[in-house]
Amino acid sequence: MRVRIQSSTIKGRLTPPSSKSMMQRALAAAMLANGNSVIHNPCKCEDADAATDIIQRMGSVVTKKENSVEITSKVSEAPKSIHVGESGLSLRMFSPIVALKPEEMEITGTGSILKRPVQNIIEGLENLGIECENPGKGFLPIRIKGGYKSNFAKIDGSLGSQFLTGLLMALPLRKEDTTLKVKDLKSIPYINMTLDLIKHFGIEIEHENYENFQIKGNQIYQPTEYTIEADWSSAAPLLVAGALKGIVTLEHMNPDSYQADKAILDALQKCGASITWEGNNLTVEKKALNAFDFDATHSPDLFPPLVALACYCAGESRIKGVHRLEHKECNRGIVLKKEFAKLGVRIRIEDDEMIIPGGSVQGGLAKSNNDHRIAMALAVTALASPSPIEIGQHECVAKSYPEFFTDLRKIGGGVAQFYFDSQFV
Repeated sequence: MRVRIQSSTIKGRLTPPSSKSMMQRALAAAMLANGNSVIHNPCKCEDADAATDIIQRMGSVVTKKENSVEITSKVSEAPKSIHVGESGLSLRMFSPIVALKPEEMEITGTGSILKRPVQNIIEGLENLGIECENPGKGFLPIRIKGGYKSNFAKIDGSLGSQFLTGLLMALPLRKEDTTLKVKDLKSIPYINMTLDLIKHFGIEIEHENYENFQIKGNQIYQPTEYTIEADWSSAAPLLVAGALKGIVTLEHMNPDSYQADKAILDALQKCGASITWEGNNLTVEKKALNAFDFDATHSPDLFPPLVALACYCAGESRIKGVHRLEHKECNRGIVLKKEFAKLGVRIRIEDDEMIIPGGSVQGGLAKSNNDHRIAMALAVTALASPSPIEIGQHECVAKSYPEFFTDLRKIGGGVAQFYFDSQFV
């Protein structure tokens, strides 16, 4: 399948889906708490489904209601395997968590996750005494035999925060205290999200400048209720749509959110878009847009919508943090450069910066490369294109935002679907 989107005027109000990052963390915390926890405003997407499947395999009973999920956690034997789907967060977060169990377990997945390297996960677990086998030779599957034995480890944070999130969630349940020394940590806002969430479940962790984490053992997760915020990552392309072609209001947004992709507001402000808050409702309106410089090192998922924004800014925009894009659903930096070239946009990559010229979109054919964020960015780009843009493999948005194209149509986006053409490249 592919989707065709033409120039449109955007006007309307939406509530973005709930945060899949918070949802997966909340599911893990609820699993670790003996008793009944309730998650309100749950995220409904493939990554959340993957995390739900994992906690069910680990013994939790999950009851889905209209706008909540109840998790009844109980002590049980570990399964022989868990399946992370295509979720990078579930892979990196649950690996340290399931390693609390002494039984041998295999971790596997499907699709794009099978192309993501796992060596940093293996090294991190082995540093803490976990036995690992890797028949995938640097890729999934991993076989682990749990039971943490070391009280100290050095962790490489340069590839992101997700593995550290898993350690921070798992290690408080050890009998012993643990010290983690973390080097070059990226995506720090997501660690703040993790620390805030587990505090809600009764867990306290101290750190010094995100470099030394002191984790006391013998802590207990308390069953509780937790409400998932609207997702800033999913909101970002909608906000860019408003900045490019009209006005959009997103409801139930948290202006004080720990989510890293709230930084989209900084970029919109820099380029000249109008931003207005009214309570928890956020409105972005089109104004004259100028080129901007932005550091996305700690929010790499913003690269695709920022590229769409930069395409219509006067001058050359620069986005820093390209090294964070290599191990996403695809090599996102290379794919953005390749697919936007098909639309007339000649992106350059110089060292760690992506440089996007404004004013050169022509329309044409492009594909997502099964990357949900690139599919959404191409769709937003089409809203202001002089000629329609057709996007192949657009259905991958189900990974994080299944209703994206429906919602885009609700606010005026000219969206039409038709069957996949075998000649489409």
